[in-house]
Amino acid sequence: MKSIIEKQILEWKEELAKQVKTKDQAEKVLMEANKAILMIEGGIQAKEMLLKKIESESQVSGTVELGQPIKRKTSK
Repeated sequence: MKSIIEKQILEWKEELAKQVKTKDQAEKVLMEANKAILMIEGGIQAKEMLLKKIESESQVSGTVELGQPIKRKTSK
């Protein structure tokens, strides 16, 4: 009986070590994914702000970017 219990404890300790390793790897993946998400969100936010700045500057100066079609109002 004692040997059966000792064997079970050993198996559980091995399984515990395996699960801890799996959890640590999952946490690392999660941290990397969170970092990538934050970087992408920051990039999007920066580009949106730049786009708004460009749009507001072109409205103030009345200039049009080259290669962009000029929008004209048509009277009916």
